[in-house]
Amino acid sequence: MQEEHHIDREILFFRYAAGLASEIEKSQVEELIAGSPEMAGELDAVREALKISRKIHEMESYDIHAGYRELRDVIKKTGKRKQLIRFLSRAAAILTIPLLITTLTFGYLAFHKTPEEIVYAEVVSAPGLISRFELPDKSKVWLNSNAMLRYPVHFNGKAREVELEGEGYFEVQSDKEHPFYVKTTSGTKIMAYGTRFNVNAGGELVEAVLAEGKVAVSYGDQLQEVNPGEKISIDSKTKEITIEEVNLYEKLAWKDGKIIFRNAPLNEVFDQLSKRYNVDIILHDEYNQSGRYLSRVTFTDETIQQIFSYLEIAAPIEWKISAPVKNNDSTLTKQRIEVWLKKK
Repeated sequence: MQEEHHIDREILFFRYAAGLASEIEKSQVEELIAGSPEMAGELDAVREALKISRKIHEMESYDIHAGYRELRDVIKKTGKRKQLIRFLSRAAAILTIPLLITTLTFGYLAFHKTPEEIVYAEVVSAPGLISRFELPDKSKVWLNSNAMLRYPVHFNGKAREVELEGEGYFEVQSDKEHPFYVKTTSGTKIMAYGTRFNVNAGGELVEAVLAEGKVAVSYGDQLQEVNPGEKISIDSKTKEITIEEVNLYEKLAWKDGKIIFRNAPLNEVFDQLSKRYNVDIILHDEYNQSGRYLSRVTFTDETIQQIFSYLEIAAPIEWKISAPVKNNDSTLTKQRIEVWLKKK
């Protein structure tokens, strides 16, 4: 019963700080804090965190579970805030506002960090969606489906450094005194001062496409400069680096909600569609023919069923969509599409 009392108290604090409490709830909160400096301090922490949350705008979607876990781990490493960790952990189980939990967590950290600590925030674009937001230096970022960006709440050092997993498009504010770096899990770093570029860091292969300005890409002891209209590919498995000219419209259209293919083989088409629509596409290509069928098409707001109807006109394919299946934890699996490429 004691645990239920704590959870009720926490709901009251959130509702009170957010201006959502009824008159009865206001009276309950005021009674709690009247005789307890500790509870009054807890309420103040929630208020300060809410101030931070209101300053965060243009964030269209979050993976709250991943972001909350990451930020909770940061708190744990300090070894000083166990009580608030328990407070936020219980609150996360009962609140239904994703942005609130994420901003409350790093908002508290921003107000209670020691001078040497760097506070990080993490944004994860929801499956099947594109997210757009601003970094602390006013640089703009678009994240493709399932992509993650980790960045400091404040850029305090000589360099502005962020970490990317997945695909992101950057419009970086010019600042020659503070270069902008994008780090990937493979060890590749993309450096820019003020420019527009796209990075796709999906695993062992990292690709960067420059739209405007100039960037330098480093991997190991290699450093390569990229010019507008070029794509650089870094394979961390083979250590190979290649540069080639590309169609910028095709490579960057995803941030505007479009999918554009210009002579793309079927396997590449299916990879892009899988990411965009958050589905598992399984290609059965018994005779290894997918490279023979090239697609030149633009999709905007078509459904996945409509797209496959178009594709089966251009290539000898058969396809079947399976409905999502409920897991033991009540979550649903991804929708599954099986495609068979027939011999022609």
